[in-house]
Amino acid sequence: MKPTTELPVPAQDLFASLDNLRIVESTAAPLVKAALAYVPVKKPSREWYFRIHPEHSVTTLILETKEEGEVLMVAPALQEQLLGENCVAVRTLRLGVTRQGTPFIWPVRRPQEGRKDSWATTALDAITYAEKSWVRMQADMQLGGYQIAVARVSDEPRWPEEDFAQILRIAFKNAIVDSMDHPTLKRLRGEL
Repeated sequence: MKPTTELPVPAQDLFASLDNLRIVESTAAPLVKAALAYVPVKKPSREWYFRIHPEHSVTTLILETKEEGEVLMVAPALQEQLLGENCVAVRTLRLGVTRQGTPFIWPVRRPQEGRKDSWATTALDAITYAEKSWVRMQADMQLGGYQIAVARVSDEPRWPEEDFAQILRIAFKNAIVDSMDHPTLKRLRGEL
């Protein structure tokens, strides 16, 4: 018996036409959906082009520690007690997203009343631009504020499907000061 070198032809020959191999655009949902499990709370990096959601915003009290890099939300029941304390400040939380589709929460500092505060003012200017365009923001020490670069692209951002409350819940998971015995408060009081 002579060995055959011909490959068997399947019932439907996929290679009979290259059209059989081309991808067909589909509106079908993917088989799996990525879960949103972590949302960083931070100012946008100077390397990011980002957008800011024009509607998702809330002003609240935040405890920020520079050394540990902690950003904690202060529970409403403690806000009156902690307002004015070291490392505790009013911040406006804004939802942003990078060009890669990664969401983040930016705790935006308000300009100080009665003072020229070009850092906070130029950050607010960047937010105004970022509500409509892709923006990159870089510190400029000579300017004493942020330089704002607007990208020449007009594509729309991919916002998370979760509502703003759910995004904040994810961003501040295990990061809420809800007791005067919170370890971060104890450390700031010198008790730890």
